[in-house]
Amino acid sequence: MLAAANIRNYTIFLRGDVLFSYYEYVGTDHAADQARIRADPATQRWWQLTDPCQERLPGTPEGEQWAPLTEVWHLRR
Repeated sequence: MLAAANIRNYTIFLRGDVLFSYYEYVGTDHAADQARIRADPATQRWWQLTDPCQERLPGTPEGEQWAPLTEVWHLRR
């Protein structure tokens, strides 16, 4: 589903007990592709298994699972 939703180079990092993920989005409608992921039955089953293992960080927007990060530098070549 991630590939079908135009996500590439998805990587998950671990530092201590904090996971950090990164992906590149190559589509044209991120919100619609995210909705497709949310509606996917296999993704919903995966989230039922993994969501209890996750804690929201302070400052995470209400209704969101992940805290946004502010990009402070990017080199594009």
